[in-house]
Amino acid sequence: MRLQRSRLSPELAAWAERIRGWAEGYGLDFYEVVFELVSHDELNQVAAYGGFPTRYPHWRFGMSYERLSKGYTWGLHKIYELVINNDPTIAYLLRSNALVEQKMVMAHVFGHADFFKNNAWFRHTNRKMLDEMANHATRVRRYIEQYGLETVERFLDDCLALENLIDLHRPFIRRTAPRPEPDREPERPVVPKLRAKRYMDPYLNPPEYVEAERRRIEAELEKRRKHPAEPERDVLLFLLENAPLERWQRDVLDMVREEAYYFAPQGQTKILNEGWASYWHSTIMTRHALEDSELIDYAANHAGTMGSQPGALNPYKVGLELLR
Repeated sequence: MRLQRSRLSPELAAWAERIRGWAEGYGLDFYEVVFELVSHDELNQVAAYGGFPTRYPHWRFGMSYERLSKGYTWGLHKIYELVINNDPTIAYLLRSNALVEQKMVMAHVFGHADFFKNNAWFRHTNRKMLDEMANHATRVRRYIEQYGLETVERFLDDCLALENLIDLHRPFIRRTAPRPEPDREPERPVVPKLRAKRYMDPYLNPPEYVEAERRRIEAELEKRRKHPAEPERDVLLFLLENAPLERWQRDVLDMVREEAYYFAPQGQTKILNEGWASYWHSTIMTRHALEDSELIDYAANHAGTMGSQPGALNPYKVGLELLR
């Protein structure tokens, strides 16, 4: 995927520096924020890839792009910005936004950037995920060359159907204690024998019979054993450790699992994340960045962002009201 990305104009760059200063003055702490201007079509492409234009190829990203493009064309929605949890933080701005929209969006972005860096749920996420996604894409394309597009894509379909079956708390707690290595082999099961004197034992308890009974008892015990020995919430990890997968399949599944853990906190914190960013764009705009002539346009954009309708939850509105 190729983007015609461009840096900010001198005017926007100056506003970005001023807004950064106001955000830092309020105590917000974030990695370096890199703004890039893209067209609405390019922004839809980036959003379809989850914010990572370097991601591996798959048909579902094309499906997402079609949905986003049609929604924009029919006026159902519009993406103003897209922020990536990375170091540096990457923020894509819509090139066609008016100046008041760009200022509001940049203030919103600094709120997200602070949240990504400091919220506990994001503590264990990979801060170099942009590079990691590119590495994943290179490996997937290599497997496509080796095994064919249909084979790799079909297996990716299976993995992505299970990508939400992870343990959301795994990065923070240890579910099971480490298992010590046994000093000796496990004891062999005791086979019940007929009581007999030593000279009669080989006749009443033939060695062949004893060995057959031992194997039967071991098989029964094996059936009763739980697999895994301890409950495992992380289904993808269980498959990685136990499923009969080829080496390339295990690698692909591991990539999907790693990306699932990266994206999980964004779903868990959606309301508070958007509320935090909305609080700071509202604060910075109304106290510092907003000019008199921009008041009506800002109010219209802010009201559109906070708008609610029956049967739908607006995370911007709910998060902002919770913080207030």
